[in-house]
Amino acid sequence: MNLALLALAGTAFVGTYFGFKKKDPSMNLSNCFFDKLANPIYNLFNDWHSNSLFLIDKIGDDCVSTNTPFKELYAVKLVTNQTIKTYLSSDKIDEIIRDYKESNDAFIFYLLHKQGNYQKQYILTHNKVIAKVIADYYDTQLLNGIEIVNLLYNAYLQNSFFINDKQLHQSLYINKDDELSEPEFLQFKRLAKQAIRKNYQDISMFQAYKHLNINETDIASIFKLKFTGTIWIYIDFSKNHIENHISRLISYSKMLGNKAPFIELQNAYKNKELDCAVINAMAFLKEYDDEVIGSLGSYLKTSFIKKEIYRSNHFQKNLIKFRDSEFDFLVKSNYLHNYIASIHKHNTSKPDIFGTDKNGSFLNYSFSAENDNPHSVIIAKPGSGKSVSKQKIMAQMVGLNFADGSCSNLGKNPNNVRIRSYDIGFSDEKFMKLISSNPNNSTAIIDSSLAKFSYNIVNIPNIDDRELFEADMQFNIDLCSIILETQNASPLTIEESAFLKSIFRELYSNKEYTKYRVMNLEEQNKELYDELISLNYKTDTFLQDIGESKYNFLKVPLLNDFVKKAEQRSKSKQLKVDEQAAYASLATKLNSIEMLGLFSDFDKINIDDVDVLNMDLNNFKESTLFTAIFLSIFQKTYLKDREYALECKRAGRPAPKLFYAVEEAKNYFRNNKTFEEMFDKVTLEARKYNVHLCFIVQNADHIPWGILKNIDTRIFLLRPDKKNEVIGEIRNIFGDNSMLPKNLEIALLETKKYEMCVWYSSGVFNMKFDITPDEMAVFSTNPNE
Repeated sequence: MNLALLALAGTAFVGTYFGFKKKDPSMNLSNCFFDKLANPIYNLFNDWHSNSLFLIDKIGDDCVSTNTPFKELYAVKLVTNQTIKTYLSSDKIDEIIRDYKESNDAFIFYLLHKQGNYQKQYILTHNKVIAKVIADYYDTQLLNGIEIVNLLYNAYLQNSFFINDKQLHQSLYINKDDELSEPEFLQFKRLAKQAIRKNYQDISMFQAYKHLNINETDIASIFKLKFTGTIWIYIDFSKNHIENHISRLISYSKMLGNKAPFIELQNAYKNKELDCAVINAMAFLKEYDDEVIGSLGSYLKTSFIKKEIYRSNHFQKNLIKFRDSEFDFLVKSNYLHNYIASIHKHNTSKPDIFGTDKNGSFLNYSFSAENDNPHSVIIAKPGSGKSVSKQKIMAQMVGLNFADGSCSNLGKNPNNVRIRSYDIGFSDEKFMKLISSNPNNSTAIIDSSLAKFSYNIVNIPNIDDRELFEADMQFNIDLCSIILETQNASPLTIEESAFLKSIFRELYSNKEYTKYRVMNLEEQNKELYDELISLNYKTDTFLQDIGESKYNFLKVPLLNDFVKKAEQRSKSKQLKVDEQAAYASLATKLNSIEMLGLFSDFDKINIDDVDVLNMDLNNFKESTLFTAIFLSIFQKTYLKDREYALECKRAGRPAPKLFYAVEEAKNYFRNNKTFEEMFDKVTLEARKYNVHLCFIVQNADHIPWGILKNIDTRIFLLRPDKKNEVIGEIRNIFGDNSMLPKNLEIALLETKKYEMCVWYSSGVFNMKFDITPDEMAVFSTNPNE
């Protein structure tokens, strides 16, 4: 019957009624002819509404009201912190049945939706308490009303999805944009009718008709199958419904003369000797192979057949509003043990990277938002794809366009990213060339030449900030010890370090050190000398008198000034003999560092304030001073980035993310305890300045445990022929009594080639990047490609 005609008739009768009522206020409604006629019409209208297609009448904060006998509908998205399957436990299933089976609304709908990389699982139910129990189990929240509306529309399979800004978006999103927009439930009705009409042609229906004797479902394998579709599973725990179903079975069996088994079942259920559930399942599929149906049944412990009857009812009302009860089947409650399982990791609102999980589902991740600290390590044998993965991470973080080198998320603005790459072996060469080829990108490359390297080990740029002055002074003192250790000499003692601090404070306070002139630069730094001469400075101009602030690094003492001061104090008669000896020893150690020539002159390292800084340290790798050189360059970069982060903090705005990629990190540690202790402090401090450290190593033990334990994101890539070897190494480094966390062990064993196994603060997940041939041409470090 047409709704418009019903509405018109209803309006006419109501108008007529009130006309008579106005004429005769004493008219008795119950005896009125119009009342007797209006009531059936009103009931007919209600019947039409309730028997029409599935509709949403109202949207609440955590539910929607539907035209079903149980109005409110709640929903829970089945996601966890990992991609390792997490079954709704047997104990929880038994608890739900035990506590809620007396309610007539004690049933749920288990929805699986697969449409390309849009893969979701939901529990829908009219019972809010059951919904809350399941949500709490998976440590998630009930969906809000708008989210429920959209999941129900998406289940019609006529929406489409796309990736933008590291998020998976739906092309059509039901929402009330402004006060003039029509209500969401009206949008849903209009769009649902269109989708249903199209589904008559696009969708095949399959009905479950019996259960299979299989121990557990395999939800992950369902999502690996090649199909587009939704699977609706009705699971009813309600005592009344189960008893009614058993009674029907007894009635049917009477005709066959073999009702005894069902009488026995009825008695056992009434005597609480067992619990049961009623199951009904429908699969709505398109773009599928015939073999999918058999596999689908095995993975869901249910046999399916293609269905043609009631197509209109199924399409128009879905399983929430209509099911063919002829296909209901009864199971014991243990059938539901290991049945419902989450296999998807939740997505984050501010991701750094994205890809797909083992089943092809979209997945994103944030190093900082999902961990206590943002640092990461990539652990992989040669040929496993660690350099490619590192470059893909950087490319996604800055939003690199491989066609023209433009970067949509590169820069100093809040939520932007800046890159500092410490490379060895030129693995980033093509990647960095692509970025630098775009003139809009601010990039710089540091030359890795020993002849051009000079680092003033006593330079402190932040003399006005007491806290930073003390921190930088301690860094330079520790760096002295590191240099000494690399030359097989003894590091500074506690007493020598204390005396060196006193020299730092004195020289920077009273500025009583050598007054260097422009002419002093000519031999060691000819380029800088020529630059100052071109600015019309004279050769005898004191460096202190240079006006441009960019040359402030020339207005500081040199190591020779510290040696002289230490020697002077070693001869002071006002000091004790042991103090004189300590100063003499300090002078000797500082003089030995000066003689190396790399740390005794003004800086030649020009760390520009750029967005992408590439430093290939391959030419330093064989030097015994490699660690010290790296730390010198790192400190220059880190201090400049820290300065800007503090500037942002004082201005009350977020600082950009700084991604520090350290390739072949083993080379930087080299069994130097002082360096380990220093870098351990850096890993703890760096997060305050939004610095993301990322180490790339072949073995987990290439990074000292003191640092490794403070890295929250551990990324493993495993070659098939090295998998057992790598897992053994991981077990030795991370395992407690050689036992890894069970979820990590499972994920590692299931990790395929070029697939990342990510172990982070909250769980474990597998993720694979989609890398195009054009991207691989940039990322590849294979000289034969």
